[in-house]
Amino acid sequence: MADTDQVVEEEIDLAPTQKILDALPEKSRRYLIPALQKIQGVYRYLPEPAMELVMMDIGISKAQLYGVISFFPKFLIEEPGKYIINLCYGTACFVKGAEIIVNKIHECYKIKPGQTDASKLFTLQTASCLGNCGAAPMAIIGEDTHGTIDPEKSLELLASYKL
Repeated sequence: MADTDQVVEEEIDLAPTQKILDALPEKSRRYLIPALQKIQGVYRYLPEPAMELVMMDIGISKAQLYGVISFFPKFLIEEPGKYIINLCYGTACFVKGAEIIVNKIHECYKIKPGQTDASKLFTLQTASCLGNCGAAPMAIIGEDTHGTIDPEKSLELLASYKL
C-alpha cells in the first residue's frame, strides 16, 4: 500500500479525558459509567485513545471496558454525524410507520440503525421508546423533537437539516 493510501487518524487531545479521570473520587470501576458519560460529552463519542487512557487509569481490561460500552446503546465508539437521528421503535411508532421511515432513510442515505452516512451529517439510531406515544411516529434529531412524522414526508424533514 502506498503512503498516500494510508488513513491518517486525527490526533485527539487527551487532556479533557485525563482531567475527568483525575477528578474521580477513586480509581474504581464503580465510577466507570459516569466517567464514560463525561468523556462522551466532550468528544461526542468514545475515541480509542481516550479508552486506552481509561483502561490504564482505572486498571481494567479492554474486554471489561467494551463489555460495559457495548451494553449501553447510548455509548458510541465511532464518531457520529452532525445530527443523531434517534427514531422511536416502540409499538405505537412502529405501527404508525417507524419501519417505513428507517427504510426511506436507508434508501436515501445508505445507512441502517447504528450507522453514519458518508457525509457525516446523520447517524441513525433507534430507541425502544421515547415516551411520547401520542405523537407516534416520533424522533429526536439532534436536540429537536419531532412528533407525528409522516413516513412519506420523512426525507423532507431530514432535508431541512442540510441547510
